[in-house]
Amino acid sequence: MGLDSPFEGRLIRLRAREPEDAPLLHAWFNDASVTEHLSMRYPLSHEQEERFVSGASVTGYFAANFAVVTRDDGRLIGGAELRDVSPENRTAILGITIGDKACWDGGYGTDTMRTICRFGFEMMNLNRIELDVFAENARARRVYEKVGFREEGVRRQAVYKYGRYQDVVVMGLLAGELALE
Repeated sequence: MGLDSPFEGRLIRLRAREPEDAPLLHAWFNDASVTEHLSMRYPLSHEQEERFVSGASVTGYFAANFAVVTRDDGRLIGGAELRDVSPENRTAILGITIGDKACWDGGYGTDTMRTICRFGFEMMNLNRIELDVFAENARARRVYEKVGFREEGVRRQAVYKYGRYQDVVVMGLLAGELALE
């Protein structure tokens, strides 16, 4: 598959989640530095992660769940999903995690964002993709803006985590706004 494939970016490839992904995902989602900017706050058991992977492997229009792997060696580095899809409105909510810390700040998150958004627009016929991000997560916000997402509003003190309330920024991307470079 080349860049014309809706499943490939320059650095990553999206593939179905497999049962053998569960142990690595379990480790990431129990690592506070990985989940710091996610809404997760409770530890996950191996059984919970295995159930999630089993359920996530049933990818379809209403929830397109992917493992994110490197193009060069197929190593699992994270996950991405388009969920809560509304066919009437042609919208979805995007979630992404790059759990492999060796891939942080290496362009993998940006490439994953571009690839999953391209998939949503080209393969799912979405018109709008949205996401929530903690206001304090400047690194993620820069990535989202780089690929074309626009800030649409702030839900003030929407999440309580780490002993304090945090604002959540709502961002959206419309078909035709995706910045491919």
